[in-house]
Amino acid sequence: MKQGLYLLLVVFLSSPCFSQKRFIDVDGAKIWINTIGIEDRKKGEPVIVFESGFGTPMDNWERVLADSADLGPMVTYERPGVGKSESVDETPTLKNVADRLVKILDHLKLAPPYLLVGHSLGGVYVRGFAVHYPALLAGLVIVDPGDFTETQVNKRAYYDVLGWNDERIDQELSNIQQKSEQRREGMPLSLQREGRVLSDLRKTDFKEITESPLPNIPVHILAGGRFDMPKHMRSKEYDNEALFRSKMKHRVSRWTDVIQSVDRGMMLYSGDAGHFVHWDDPVLAIASIKIVLKDYAEMNEEK
Repeated sequence: MKQGLYLLLVVFLSSPCFSQKRFIDVDGAKIWINTIGIEDRKKGEPVIVFESGFGTPMDNWERVLADSADLGPMVTYERPGVGKSESVDETPTLKNVADRLVKILDHLKLAPPYLLVGHSLGGVYVRGFAVHYPALLAGLVIVDPGDFTETQVNKRAYYDVLGWNDERIDQELSNIQQKSEQRREGMPLSLQREGRVLSDLRKTDFKEITESPLPNIPVHILAGGRFDMPKHMRSKEYDNEALFRSKMKHRVSRWTDVIQSVDRGMMLYSGDAGHFVHWDDPVLAIASIKIVLKDYAEMNEEK
């Protein structure tokens, strides 16, 4: 009986889908990570790295990881001050987050190339990684991102569907900004910093990103089209769903421009998924990752 249990344990531990959650020390801070299959990595095989959204622990990727043992080596982690990771006295700018991720991967002795999968604010961060470390990338899968294509001018077009004049739009945008700042005040410092970084990027129309073209790698953007706002949070003055549909129409148009800027780009839209596309529709997220890996391999063969 003991021998049987021992053999079962050996098989389980040696499985490529075995999850290894643990702390690592990076620049004196404990970072909570999870690695899957890194011991079995083949030479030149991309490492798939998952970047979570604003204040979101890494377990939000569990539905993808559970069915993706054949994808290759994978890493999830929590940024400083998020989930179990220790806070650091540092502003989480695009450059700082990219630098720290490189240090994490160096600590794990995982050389490039990397396929980065980022959700929401994580989508902004992985696009920022492409600004600062384009040569390290095999591809990007950007999941319902914080909209790094949005400008102060073009976001006003969302409200055309409501028939509002400029004064009413100005009032609404001011209200949104005030509520966002008020919510940040009650958050932990690390999340306040992340929120301010996103706010500052929006004020500059994401200049740090838009002035740096994407490297010619496979890039996918996944969009969730389900309207998820709870009824008790909806406005009594206007149609929230109509506004949501208008925003998605404009955003998908701009995101299509993004993926058309590379040779192997793809726009994937799931009407059954909300903002957490990878949780609501993990099959779609996994399929996207597989296509990016295939396209990266084919592009390498063509060189």
